[in-house]
Amino acid sequence: MKLARPEAAPKTPLAERLRLIRVNAGDLDREVAAARLGIGKSTIAHYERGDRTPDAEVLRSYSKVFGIDLNWLICGESLAQRSVKDADEFIRIPRYDVAASAGPGVAPDSETLSGVIAFDQAFLRSLGTEPDKCSAISVRGDSMEPTISDGAVIIIDHSQATIKDGGIYVLNVGDDLLMKRIRRRLDGSIELVSDNILCPTETISADSVTQLRVIGRVVYFCREP
Repeated sequence: MKLARPEAAPKTPLAERLRLIRVNAGDLDREVAAARLGIGKSTIAHYERGDRTPDAEVLRSYSKVFGIDLNWLICGESLAQRSVKDADEFIRIPRYDVAASAGPGVAPDSETLSGVIAFDQAFLRSLGTEPDKCSAISVRGDSMEPTISDGAVIIIDHSQATIKDGGIYVLNVGDDLLMKRIRRRLDGSIELVSDNILCPTETISADSVTQLRVIGRVVYFCREP
């Protein structure tokens, strides 16, 4: 009696999944499985060893014939699993119904939560932010054009309340909510700079700096269509 040659171990995760499909279908003989798929016995052996990679048409046949989730077959996880994973990679940033003035200072309205914006946490971290310390508001005015336009949505990192020279910040100055680029001067004063060359630079004296409250640094902005 001639003993069957033991099957070689799969070399790739995909090959392992292809073999698992056949085993879970009742440990079918390769010849039977191949016939159902419309391919040769030697071909399925190459696939299960990882010597060859099936093309998209063959993968669709596996999915249809054996009732297999195509996402699991290709990626090793189902669409539902991938959706949960993707959701974990995003953070819901609160968006408030308040506008920072990129123009003459205006008193902010009540900060009412108007919705959320989903952002990739890895992307926000790449900007040097703490994602769970961020929020979104709109911009009113044109003093920061061409950098940031009227109506743009900005992301503020509230953990960055220490001023770094040249950064763009949202500030409370008295009762006004402003968005300006900040420059420090050697005498301790601070300049609130507009990127729009038509708008004058405002200076806050060293004695008045304590009246300025930094809400956070602008780390990202986008324009709604």
